[in-house]
Amino acid sequence: MLAFQHRRKEHLTLEKVPLTSSLMNLRKHILFAVTAALSLFAAACTSTSNDDTTASSTPPPRLVPWENTSVVNDNWQYLEKNMEAPAEALTADGWQNVTLPHTWNAKDTLQTAKYRRDASWYRRDFNFTEADLKDKLYLRFGAAGQVATVYVNGQKALDHKGGYSAFAIELNPYAKSGTNTVLVYVSNKSDRNLAPLSGDFNQYGGLYREVRLIRAPQVSIDRNHHAGPGIIASSTMTDGAEATLTVNVALDGKNATGYSLKTILTAPNGKVAAEGKSEKITINGSTMAKAFQGTVKKPLLWSPETPNLYTLTVSLLDDNGKEVDRATVRQGFRWFKFTNDKGFFLNGEHYRLFGTNRHQDYRGEGNALSDIRHDTDIRLIKEAGFNFLRLAHYQQDDYILQRCDEIGLLVWEEIPTVNGITQSEAFAANCQSMMTEMITQHYNHPAIVLWGMGNEIWYDKVKGTPRHTFETKVIKDLNDTAHRLDSTRPTVIVSGDINLASDVGIMDIPDVIGYNLYRGWYGGGYETLTKRLNELHDKNPDKPMILSEFGAGADTWIHTENPRRFDFSEEYMINFLESHLDQMDEAPLAWLSGYNWWVFADFGAAHRTDTNPHINNKGLVDFERQKKDGFYYTKARLTKDPVVYLQSPSWTERRGVAEKTYRVFSNMDSVELFQDGKSLGKQSKDFSWKVTLKPGKNVLLAKGANKNGTRKEHGFTVNYDPRTHRHAVTASESLNGTAPENTVDDDLKTQWESESGAWLQIDLDRISLVDGVAIDFANKKDKIFNIRIETSSDGKTWEKAFDGKTPKSPSSPYLIPFKQEEARYVKITGLGNNIDSKNAWREVTVKVSFEKQDKILYEKISEGGE
Repeated sequence: MLAFQHRRKEHLTLEKVPLTSSLMNLRKHILFAVTAALSLFAAACTSTSNDDTTASSTPPPRLVPWENTSVVNDNWQYLEKNMEAPAEALTADGWQNVTLPHTWNAKDTLQTAKYRRDASWYRRDFNFTEADLKDKLYLRFGAAGQVATVYVNGQKALDHKGGYSAFAIELNPYAKSGTNTVLVYVSNKSDRNLAPLSGDFNQYGGLYREVRLIRAPQVSIDRNHHAGPGIIASSTMTDGAEATLTVNVALDGKNATGYSLKTILTAPNGKVAAEGKSEKITINGSTMAKAFQGTVKKPLLWSPETPNLYTLTVSLLDDNGKEVDRATVRQGFRWFKFTNDKGFFLNGEHYRLFGTNRHQDYRGEGNALSDIRHDTDIRLIKEAGFNFLRLAHYQQDDYILQRCDEIGLLVWEEIPTVNGITQSEAFAANCQSMMTEMITQHYNHPAIVLWGMGNEIWYDKVKGTPRHTFETKVIKDLNDTAHRLDSTRPTVIVSGDINLASDVGIMDIPDVIGYNLYRGWYGGGYETLTKRLNELHDKNPDKPMILSEFGAGADTWIHTENPRRFDFSEEYMINFLESHLDQMDEAPLAWLSGYNWWVFADFGAAHRTDTNPHINNKGLVDFERQKKDGFYYTKARLTKDPVVYLQSPSWTERRGVAEKTYRVFSNMDSVELFQDGKSLGKQSKDFSWKVTLKPGKNVLLAKGANKNGTRKEHGFTVNYDPRTHRHAVTASESLNGTAPENTVDDDLKTQWESESGAWLQIDLDRISLVDGVAIDFANKKDKIFNIRIETSSDGKTWEKAFDGKTPKSPSSPYLIPFKQEEARYVKITGLGNNIDSKNAWREVTVKVSFEKQDKILYEKISEGGE
């Protein structure tokens, strides 16, 4: 039984609201329905304890290593034209005011698979005095997707390739007293010499992170050491008694002598834990100098449970001992190791890594996110019970790493070598540059424990071929570079669910290996996970391993009593998640270092045509960070915070047989379930009840209790309709004794069959806001279905909503979105498919909404799909 119910603000069902075709009346009824729904929710959901994390208006401040910096995100102008000449761009029409962060793909990636991958321009004026120019002035860009060229007063200052790392320019060689124009050409066009070559995520264009103006003295700690902080601080420990701390500093100046470096390490309690002063240093150009090497006795250790952070300040002193510059970074003391037979160890103790993956975008904003968005993500990941985060598949914002340090999340960060490697020296050089920038910029974050070199790269299948030799060299060189820049952290690379990477020797290169296994989603049953992991471990028995991705898609508006693969129901996601976590808790996988659920939040993937087009919906929260059932399942299973969550508050309309099974996700000592105030019994494990619903409203409430007196509760109201069929349905014809009502009976074992040209008409009982139809096709393998959809308010005058084709073997159910219409009747005509002239549909659901939409949110599905 498959049910569809829309619970997001744009997906709330109107089926209970009597509407007319008048827009004024429609608005009145919507307002009444929303008010009633809010009142009902307030009465039914007697606890908000399950929603601990919400967006904060004042996230922790972003830390900057240097003094005398300012954010310059305002007063930018943007030109959405691809003009190669800067002079031509400056005089062009169409400039508009924008505030950074900014991407030009915030909307179109939700509308079309062919979103804009082109070039645009940004400009901003800066006013400097003669006194300003006596200092060194830098602009540091947090990132530009994917390639940027910076011009200052018409002169080219920098080319930067790589869409995810920061880069900086010194302005002084190009600046003047008065007005200075900075012009930035940014392109996200496909480039075979730049990773990623492709991927199941959007490659957004724009200046999508902050830009900062930085001032420094002429002799200074280098502000442009690969756009990093200029400090490289590392510690080594073999036990908790003592740490050896080494601090190296990048300096910049011309023929400067007599300088020295003073280092102060301050403990979390404000006391000085270590300090020292270097020998005299001569600075001539970019110079790397050792500032400090010493011991720290019994440091407070950093871990996800106790993220203790020290403050490390390095001052540059002149020959008279006067401070002329300083920089400050965080320092965390911890030691760890990955083993091939016993898993991961942190601070001398065995430690299981419970992780997830994160992409950096948000519905309607693309990847141009504020610190509030970043902070909310990290706090939600921590709330869900995770101690480990893979930043997939690219370097992410400095603030993300800062918050992981502060809140306590171990991190795997990687460069965007995804899917393939181009056989060119330019591609290899760009990969080297991205690895160098990532490590230099984020070296000082104690949260980071792995440097990633790539994900699911399609290697040549034959050893010794020129292509295979080149690919192997790219990965080996990246591995060498990572070890040269950072000898304290291991490297990792990821393969899909194939043996190829191991067979051709790629898995021999990194220190740790990862595999993306979607057993029970893309192939095989989820019960095969343990066997497959052990098979892969046997291929590289000396390598520590992580299950780097596993996941299943789910939309909060899809529910079923009989979950199955690719139905995108929340129930299947829970079954999938539960089975995987159960298997990884068992002894046969005790050697596994950890795992990362794919993915923390739904993210943009413009080419996808799943139940929510243009989105990968495997998140534990949706694209707007609304929590799915899976979020509460992991929170109840992985945390000690008291959790009681009755599954599922987004499924409040029930039909069919009256007896339903209700689960409660809880980690409390006991849970008692109530129906309309009457107890259905108390349980101390499993937390599953058979509930016989009565027609109409049923108020369900779960109450949890711990022996220490802690109480939590969660509930909602269910409307039960004993009718089997959701709507009145008619059809122009039926074959083989099938009935049109089979398409609305929530039973996937029944179907309606007809010849090409036959139509099915659904009566919604009242005029509603209709913006899509979902069809569960039977016998769909290798078929492309031709569909026409029409809508009508009176059953007489019809408007065409869709006339096109599905992709081959469409997902089940397959959502066909279209421009929103006010309609009571929906007519779907099956025009056959590429193999035969038959129609066979198991379920048909009309997608209706509360919110009036003024434009098309999704493209009409193109021929053959993407």
